[in-house]
Amino acid sequence: MTPAELVAYVRLKTRTNTATLTNADALILANKVKNDICQRALETDEDIFLLPTYEDFVEDQREYPMYSNILSRIKRVEGNFSGETDDYIKLKSFDLAGYNNPVTGEANIIKHFANQYGRCFYDIMRKSLFIYSGSIIDVTDGLRIWVNTWPANIASMEGTTDMSVDPSTTTHGIPKELHSVIAKGVIIEWKESQEKPIPLTEGESNYIYDLEKSIQTLKKADYDREVIGKIPEYVTGVGATGSDL
Repeated sequence: MTPAELVAYVRLKTRTNTATLTNADALILANKVKNDICQRALETDEDIFLLPTYEDFVEDQREYPMYSNILSRIKRVEGNFSGETDDYIKLKSFDLAGYNNPVTGEANIIKHFANQYGRCFYDIMRKSLFIYSGSIIDVTDGLRIWVNTWPANIASMEGTTDMSVDPSTTTHGIPKELHSVIAKGVIIEWKESQEKPIPLTEGESNYIYDLEKSIQTLKKADYDREVIGKIPEYVTGVGATGSDL
């Protein structure tokens, strides 16, 4: 469904026109509903909104702000400490409560951590990542963070490109499975926004059921996936836990 098709459908079902439901108002409602639904779609745990994001490593800098378009959930953090092409290693999540050595001061950090797998970590503080590793040098795109990001907003209700198409290599489109339920959500939002709210039809009253059904269609995208449980490991001398999964 394109944005133009979405607003045409909404106008048909609400018996409105470009005067009673303007493109500007429809755009506000559509993006609001899109965001609400995409938050729910995270429940599928299918990485449908996952993207790698990058920050430059700066010499001796330990704290890096989180990506501004993050939807939720860090999937993986990697660091390139050498500056060599694609020389990334995985950083494990770190919990201060399980660590007995000092964590302030560059000398203390490089004494107890290193730029090796299993000896470098990250912690989330103040909406930033704090890196525990060996020495950090300037590396362009040295920090790679895999996160779920918000699908791009609908830019115009006059758009004729299907909303499922990714606007760029760094932004998501909206999965086709969610288009019809977004349209129904816009209809409901419009009806409820009227000075005298308009009663919902029987089908519109089943919105939550339809939403759940649409989200369910996004699950089990890969039937070849193996799920292997593993007991969290303890890193000797560091006291952090993590998983190789």
